Amino acid sequence: MDSISCKAPKSSSNISEFLIRFSKLCKRRSFAGFAVENPKPTNDSNTEGSEDSRDPKIYPQPFDDTLIKENLEGSEDTTMSKLFTAISALKSAYVQLQRAHIPYEPRKIQDADELIVSELDSISRLEEVFYNGEQRRKAKSLFSLCQEIREHEQLILELQSRNQAKESDVLQLRQVVEELDQNYAELEKEVKKKMPPKYDISLFNQEWTPSVFFDAFKLTSKAIHDFTKPLISLMKASGWNLDQAADSIENQAIYTERCHKKFAFEAYVSRVMFSRNRSEWFKLDHFDRVLRFSNPFDALIEDPDSNFGKFCRYKYVLLVKSKMESSLFGNLDQREFVLRGGHPRTPFYQAFVRMAIWVWALQVMAHSFIPKADVFYAKRGSRFEEEYMESVVDSATDRGEQKVEVGFTVMPGFKIGNNVIRCRVYPCKM
Repeated sequence: MDSISCKAPKSSSNISEFLIRFSKLCKRRSFAGFAVENPKPTNDSNTEGSEDSRDPKIYPQPFDDTLIKENLEGSEDTTMSKLFTAISALKSAYVQLQRAHIPYEPRKIQDADELIVSELDSISRLEEVFYNGEQRRKAKSLFSLCQEIREHEQLILELQSRNQAKESDVLQLRQVVEELDQNYAELEKEVKKKMPPKYDISLFNQEWTPSVFFDAFKLTSKAIHDFTKPLISLMKASGWNLDQAADSIENQAIYTERCHKKFAFEAYVSRVMFSRNRSEWFKLDHFDRVLRFSNPFDALIEDPDSNFGKFCRYKYVLLVKSKMESSLFGNLDQREFVLRGGHPRTPFYQAFVRMAIWVWALQVMAHSFIPKADVFYAKRGSRFEEEYMESVVDSATDRGEQKVEVGFTVMPGFKIGNNVIRCRVYPCKM
């Protein structure tokens, strides 16, 4: 009984000491490690517990930081598994602590206490390693994100630079388009001013005689002359060398004045319009249908494939070559439209149609005569003969002061039976 009464105070003292130590451990920061305290037992405790020293002790398992770090770096599942294992070990140590009190065994209580402290220390270190690993993962993720942001920022700068270059190109192209539109508007005004006169329907509503044919011939010649003016203006505005262009048409002509070179272009137009024709284009059955329109272009819109429509398409392609149209307008839109069987509603093509209607109507009249009127040209270098030729300029030939020869034919002549419609030529001195 005495021994029992002596042990009771010591048991109460040990329990209080354990509670204090456990409370201190719970208050520690999660980053700090748990210090394992091994308080030296009192002499009384050693004396009283000498008999218990022979009992098997409970030793805490060694703690391996490296193993925990490797497991933590593997996955969160491994970390949770380690945590649950540590908690289970802590629970087991606590159970051993409880069993050491009944019966009261100081040595086992101390061993269980050390095991609990060790397991708490393991949990603390597990938390520390996990936190450090999480910080490293966050830092690595943040570094990767920053690197990606820098790459995207660099890409944005490159795209902005490219965009600025593209905007500069667009601005330059807009300026070019504005200049072209301005030039086109000016040329359109010029074309409208110099359009050929409207044909007089009443001229064809009477009996066709050589006299009526001669009147139509003069109006046709004027229509060709008037169409040539905007054509030359377009060539000049497009940067053509008009002297070289005129020489390429009539390379042997000697002009008394530089302005006379315009007749070379007029000769080129008439030569194209009156050559390489087909008889089926000039039948009378389509004549009235075309001439009932005050604007010949309306006739093309109503029937694009009429004889007059075929004549216009064929002659336009011959007259305005692809290189010529490209240099005049910067594209081949009109030519391609015509080749597809259409008639573009552009000022230049409408001016061409107003000239072409006179040429077409004159040749319909020529084919209606029996026998039909024949076209003739004055040969270059031949002597000028007033019976068959008419000069396009007021020269010494017209005054009879000097003998001259034919430079080139500007407008072909016609023979209707015994009647002669003189051709128009540019004369040169012999």
